[in-house]
Amino acid sequence: MRYVHYCVPCDAWSPERSDSYQATADRDEHRHRDHHPLTPRDRIEEIPGPLDIAASALLSGLGRAARTGVRRAAKSKALRQIRGSDYWQQAVRMLAIGVGILVLGAVILRHLG
Repeated sequence: MRYVHYCVPCDAWSPERSDSYQATADRDEHRHRDHHPLTPRDRIEEIPGPLDIAASALLSGLGRAARTGVRRAAKSKALRQIRGSDYWQQAVRMLAIGVGILVLGAVILRHLG
């Protein structure tokens, strides 16, 4: 990740830096040189590199595909049949009971300890 300092009133950009500490030093120098005791509206911005852009695009695509798959599965006839079965309802009840037991156990242990 690369970093730059941007001063809004001056519309000035610092050179790209490899870490945020260098960009912060650029900001401090600019404030001292051009704004004296005042604090302008400025910010340190992250500039994504090629690997960051590729990873972001990949994760975005995977998320979109997962959402589409979940929507299709929720509308499918097979899933409605599974949810309507006695086995599914029993499994949901058992899971709820198990979670309840775990929560109760955690509360009891917290009060005992």
